[in-house]
Amino acid sequence: MSVGRPEKPLAPDAGPATAFALELRRLRAAAGSPSYRELARRALFSASVLSDAAAGHRLPTLQVALAFAEACGGDRAVWERRWRAAAGRAGDGPGPAVKPAQQAPEPRLRAAAVRAVLPVPAQLPMEPRPLAGRARELGEARALTAAGAGPVPPLVIHGPTGVGKSALALRLAHELAADLPDGQLYVSLGAAADGRKDAPGIAGGMLRSLGIAPELIPDDPAQRIGLYRSVLYERRLLVVFDGTLQERQVRDLLVAAPHSRIVVTARSRLLGLDGVRRLALPVLGRDGSMDLLAGIVGTERLAAAPRAGLLLAEACGDLPLALTLAGRRLAARPEAFLSEAVAELLAADGLSGRLRVGDESLTERYEDAYRRLTPPARLLLHRFAATGAAPCVDGVIRTPSTALAHAPEPPREPVEPVEDVLEAVVDSGLLERTDVPGQYGLPPLVRQFALARAAATADGPEPAWHRPHGDRPAPGAARPFPAMTQETPA
Repeated sequence: MSVGRPEKPLAPDAGPATAFALELRRLRAAAGSPSYRELARRALFSASVLSDAAAGHRLPTLQVALAFAEACGGDRAVWERRWRAAAGRAGDGPGPAVKPAQQAPEPRLRAAAVRAVLPVPAQLPMEPRPLAGRARELGEARALTAAGAGPVPPLVIHGPTGVGKSALALRLAHELAADLPDGQLYVSLGAAADGRKDAPGIAGGMLRSLGIAPELIPDDPAQRIGLYRSVLYERRLLVVFDGTLQERQVRDLLVAAPHSRIVVTARSRLLGLDGVRRLALPVLGRDGSMDLLAGIVGTERLAAAPRAGLLLAEACGDLPLALTLAGRRLAARPEAFLSEAVAELLAADGLSGRLRVGDESLTERYEDAYRRLTPPARLLLHRFAATGAAPCVDGVIRTPSTALAHAPEPPREPVEPVEDVLEAVVDSGLLERTDVPGQYGLPPLVRQFALARAAATADGPEPAWHRPHGDRPAPGAARPFPAMTQETPA
């Protein structure tokens, strides 16, 4: 093992930063006095950052101190306590016992050293709205991310558009962050990213946020992802991937780590991911909807007109985003009677199109999901919205084969099994499963959107999707899309 050059001696009574540096030097000596270049390879910080930590000019950040200690074989918990004790002593004296970062002895710090003295990353955005009616789901999420005997798998929170996945994930993340002192990383992968962010690019950005020196971040994508996984395995970090569109965006970035936690949100169940835990998020119960409205329009105002609140919750299908946008519109008119304001909001056709506040719009969320559907899936959604009482009762599709009626011409190209198309619409967040197997629910606001979209489409006549008369699939064969016989529920 190579030995580094001798360091400048430190006065034993020069303050808490110097005392802590002396402890780091003793630990390094006990480990055989490895060079700082060798420590850098173990600790994933540059040699200059680690050398500065033991120089005694200022107390290093907790991240750097723990990385230094672990690289020399020190116990992480013990050294965290020592660092916190030194930090506490540094703030008790009459003067600054620890030199601030801007008073470093080097006139021009290297970029890696500058990052090392920055605070640990705390990238979580604030919670977008009060979390109402989610006590059960939050408890399940806590249980699924609780420390156990081994590594904790990532958690995927999935559900329909506007159901509040991000809100639940952020509440959970803020709770988890208290026990993960090495930092919180947040990556938005939704409509704004449009799938352009790839795993190596995301990994590089997170490594830089953690203070990893640029020269230690590999150019090779696979090696960069490997370094990211190593950091997650060694440190106590929280990572949130919000609005994931496809498995490939996060597959290589998921790690079941003993100390770190990863939370993923997506409309889809992301069935292509292995080794994860999943939590399905449904719409609110009616009591939860009323609690959410009360938090926005005011408890007393809602108590004076409870029936108006119930009517609004029903019209919104108990969807948190819809209730939030409607509630903000009502809260912007405090002078109006709540019953009259709700009646005006519900009187106009197309409530879904009116749920817009500032740059937040329910229709834009639906449009984003709709654009990602294939033509057969769009057609299925249109037919779900347009069917009458026989195939659809109270918004429930009884069987897949009732979705479409007879068409006059046979298909000219191979068609997709209807079950696969149904799954695609469900994973888009526009269609819901019910508690009864084989039944699907179309939320009322999605129905309004789909009817308006079908009426405004400029794609020309719908294609003919049917099977020639008399042509029956073999037993066990996948049903083509769409089935042409209108079945009645058993």
